[in-house]
Amino acid sequence: MISKEDIKYFEKIFPFWFDINQNDRAKIIFLSRVLSLKKNSMFFNSHELDGLLFLKSGKLRFFLSSLEARDLPLYYLNNMEVEFFENFTDKTISTILDVAFIAEKNSEILLIPCSLLNFLRNKYSIMEKFLHNLTREKFSKSLLSLQNILLIPLKDRLLNFLYSLNKTEISLTHEEIAKNLGSSREVISRNLKVLEKEKFLKVNRKKIIILDRGDIL
Repeated sequence: MISKEDIKYFEKIFPFWFDINQNDRAKIIFLSRVLSLKKNSMFFNSHELDGLLFLKSGKLRFFLSSLEARDLPLYYLNNMEVEFFENFTDKTISTILDVAFIAEKNSEILLIPCSLLNFLRNKYSIMEKFLHNLTREKFSKSLLSLQNILLIPLKDRLLNFLYSLNKTEISLTHEEIAKNLGSSREVISRNLKVLEKEKFLKVNRKKIIILDRGDIL
């Protein structure tokens, strides 16, 4: 159910909100819904969640999932960011891989259904351009992430990830770090030992302590 408070978000989502006629704006408000996602909730290309996602609060992590390989991290969706999520993998990537996402925190999203967006994109060229740009940005982020996995050594990606958390003491498990980097717990543990030996950090049973912020790719 959309509240009066939620209506203000549509202006933030669509910079051209008032270029849409009043009846169509009413359709968007009426057909949209707010969903609460619990931490660690995971969604695999669910048609139920196809559409435009506006993250009111929380954090979502998108990744490629395969039954025959490890998950490959793509990008995050943070507070007040927009994502156009649709079942595009069958058309553009592979029938073997699925785009999925997991709620890293308790999250709340405003969802505008894909069926309505397809109606509006056929009616408004500005909507078509808007959705096209979101899709292009998504693929750019995805390709950059996959390129990093292929070209940047895991040790460097691991250290960059730890630095990006902006904490001197990190309580993530090796398994949680592995999921974020598309690796395995054993490989992460091995690389943490290397970084500890090089005096970038110190590892104990409960946390990772950052010791040195050296220059890393």
